[in-house]
Amino acid sequence: MAKNLVVFGGTFDPVHHGHLIVARSIAEHCGFDCVTFVPAGTPPHKAPAAARAEQRLAMLELAVEGEPRLAVCDIELGRPGPNYTFETLTALRERIGGDVGLHLAVGADMLADLPNWRRAGDVVRMARVLVAHRPSWPERMDEVFRRFREAFGPEAADRLAESVIPVPLIGISSTEVRQRVAAGRSIRFLVPEPVRRYISENRLYAPGSVRASGASSS
Repeated sequence: MAKNLVVFGGTFDPVHHGHLIVARSIAEHCGFDCVTFVPAGTPPHKAPAAARAEQRLAMLELAVEGEPRLAVCDIELGRPGPNYTFETLTALRERIGGDVGLHLAVGADMLADLPNWRRAGDVVRMARVLVAHRPSWPERMDEVFRRFREAFGPEAADRLAESVIPVPLIGISSTEVRQRVAAGRSIRFLVPEPVRRYISENRLYAPGSVRASGASSS
């Protein structure tokens, strides 16, 4: 069994090369054997995804195929109602037991809102939070860390400071991918080729679709 489980959550609507680069950078920087994508079932603070849960899962599985350091877990997709990180981490801890390190990878933008998450203190205690730090964020990090220290205390903030991981700045978003598909424009090189084919074959985010451009941007 692996010594660590590294969770990288998001809507992934759809997964794109930016997601994959961040996950791979975390694995390489920390020496993890694998980073696991956990697609959100029903995010509590976002609009419904444009693609169905099984479609987002299928695209993730296509994206990581042949990549031994990347995996997918569907633990949230079978749960009804809003899916909260605390509940997901609790279920994963029950699944993996107490001897496996549990880590939660978040972007610096998500970190700013973490103190407002449901049972945020428990989330920070249950998992080591890893921060994917893009080059565009240095001017905001001091404020984010100040809020984190106020919410969770100096020890948790110091631990977080040791878990900031530099990742390449990749200007791709799922919103952009959906909008380009809806406008009939190419998404080649923005998503893995198997994902591009899946989107085309299943007419996801099709031209004229309102949800294609307006749904969650994860």
